[in-house]
Amino acid sequence: MAPRLIEVRQPRQNDLIGQEFVIAGFGTGFEAVVLWRVLDDNGQPLGNGNIQGAGSMGVIHDFGNTVALGNTPARGTHVTLQVFGDDPSGIHPPGPDLNIIPVTLFTSLQGFKLYEIKSGDNLTKIAQQEGQNTTADDIFEANRDRITNPNLIFPGQVFRIPLLA
Repeated sequence: MAPRLIEVRQPRQNDLIGQEFVIAGFGTGFEAVVLWRVLDDNGQPLGNGNIQGAGSMGVIHDFGNTVALGNTPARGTHVTLQVFGDDPSGIHPPGPDLNIIPVTLFTSLQGFKLYEIKSGDNLTKIAQQEGQNTTADDIFEANRDRITNPNLIFPGQVFRIPLLA
C-alpha cells in the first residue's frame, strides 16, 4: 500500500465551518499546490481553490491556508470537503490522495462554545441561554454525529453551540 502524500488535520470530520475557514495538514503536490473543494449533498460544488505552500517533488511540508466559499447562504448544511493532489492527466479525477471530510457549514459562523448537558436541559433552552442567534435546530445540525433525536439528550453529553452573526 502506497503512503498517503496529503493528509488533512483541520477541519476534522464533523467539525463546523464558516464561509471562511482554515484547511491545514501536510503533504506534497504538483508544483507545491494542493486542491480543495466543498460539495453540497447533491455533489455540486459550493467552492473550490488551491492551497499554496505544500511540499513538492515528493517532499512533504506542513500547510495551512484560510479559504473562502462564495456567497452561498447555509445554516447547518452538511457538506463534504475534499482535499487532493492535482491530476493533470484527468484520468483519475479529482486527483491523488483524496481526503473526504464531512463537515457542517454555517456561513455566518463566528465560532462555537462547548456545552455539557445538565439535567433538565433541552435544545431550545440551551440555544436561548448559550447561543448567539442560535436555534435548537442549529444545535441539532451542529451535533448530528452526537444526537440522533433532538428530544433525547442526556446529562454529560458535550455539544457544540454555534455562535452566529
